[in-house]
Amino acid sequence: MNTDIPQPPPFIPTPPSAEPALPEKLDTRALFEALLRSPRALVQRLADPGHGALGRFLAIAVGSMLVFGLVLGSFAMNEQLWAAPLKITAGLLIAGLICFPSLYIFSCLAGSRAGAGQLAATLAGMLALAGVLLLGFAPAVWIFTQATRSYSFMGLLALIPWFVALLFGFRFLKSAVSAGGATSNGPVLLWAGIFLVVTLQMSTSLRPIIGTSERFLTDEKKFFLQHWIDSADKTLPLSTEPTTANP
Repeated sequence: MNTDIPQPPPFIPTPPSAEPALPEKLDTRALFEALLRSPRALVQRLADPGHGALGRFLAIAVGSMLVFGLVLGSFAMNEQLWAAPLKITAGLLIAGLICFPSLYIFSCLAGSRAGAGQLAATLAGMLALAGVLLLGFAPAVWIFTQATRSYSFMGLLALIPWFVALLFGFRFLKSAVSAGGATSNGPVLLWAGIFLVVTLQMSTSLRPIIGTSERFLTDEKKFFLQHWIDSADKTLPLSTEPTTANP
């Protein structure tokens, strides 16, 4: 009698599903979804001329930052409901303009053949992706704006989503530079650190963003680390009328 036990067929892992194909025309909705679902395919499309993504990426980034700034402004209310969105959005765009020349230089040093136009669209896409991720964090952040008066806690709560959003944004940027033929990651990682520091300093130079002040902008020069230390023990007054505190 045959006592051999039939063996099950060998397990063959299922390959990961391919990213959804991009539509022929990249409108704002298609770009919004592609940032989350098809980043690799989107990187390849940005290498083609006439993609028209730059302006739409900027629109997504601006809209997202305005909403996230409104959420942060609800911590102190009053004038911060319009000042915080304006400052956050302006600071992000200024940081992008300041760092774009160095992005082109470091991209060339990394061996990428991407042109200035492609890199500009890629940088805008990075900002748009970061903004979209911040939109996802916005409801949770809003809950805490109504539950605490601590400047340091709100500052930390704003920084954590920003770090996470930039992490995914940098990954998108790195993929685009690599697709352009880059042979080294070091220059791009160095640029990422520079951009991060510039955005942190912009948040200090454009203060107050979370707290209140008698002035729209401060004329006091301060490094962002020193500003964090000075604001560690401050809390929002029970009355949200403007004060001289300027976190």
